[in-house]
Amino acid sequence: MNSKSQLFCAWCGIGFLLLFTAGWWFLARFLPPPAPSLDAAEVAAIYQQHTGGIRFGLVLAMIAAALTAPWVAVIAIQLRRIEGNTPALAYTMLVAGAVGVLVLLLPTLLWTTAAFRPERGADLVMLLNDLGWLLFVMTFSPFFIQNLVIGLAILGDKGAEPVFPRWLGYFNIWVAILFVPGGLVTFFKTGPFAWNGLLAFWLPLVVFFIWFLIMFAALLSAIRQQSGTTASSAV
Repeated sequence: MNSKSQLFCAWCGIGFLLLFTAGWWFLARFLPPPAPSLDAAEVAAIYQQHTGGIRFGLVLAMIAAALTAPWVAVIAIQLRRIEGNTPALAYTMLVAGAVGVLVLLLPTLLWTTAAFRPERGADLVMLLNDLGWLLFVMTFSPFFIQNLVIGLAILGDKGAEPVFPRWLGYFNIWVAILFVPGGLVTFFKTGPFAWNGLLAFWLPLVVFFIWFLIMFAALLSAIRQQSGTTASSAV
């Protein structure tokens, strides 16, 4: 197994965090999110006043979204080490992670479409903005499944030298649970369950970023462990 290619994939997760933060937050100014309670004219004004920043920022965010593909792949490889010849959870995680790439990618297209012709009718700009934020925040289910199966795989590791520490399994299951409130944003335009609310947006966002950092450290350790095991076997 080529440890260098796995390390590259793991570092793509950090690349995602940096590029996505730079594009989506600093350039597009989408943090904090525009409130879902804004009227059409207020939403259109955001795209008219920050057109350039939104366009450039979303290009970076789009590149960042693609970096989660190798990130998902290297996690699946390590889960397959746990499961051996019947890697059902690893494959489930890979499929859910691939869907997650689209969940991160498609909102950038909707938001940049709104910024492409900011002079269009305010109602149309608002519609594109709504579609982007609902897709971005509400589509929690692939991330829920992704983290759930990671947790189950880690907890099911019966090897003499586990690939990941057992606590990481419980952590991933809790991360999956904390994504669930995002599914309620369709019912609320204000409060903690709105798409800019504490429980539906801020808590999952912070947890998502922390998860990347913790999984990155765990992946580096697992890849080193695998490389050492392979080297010992060769001798």
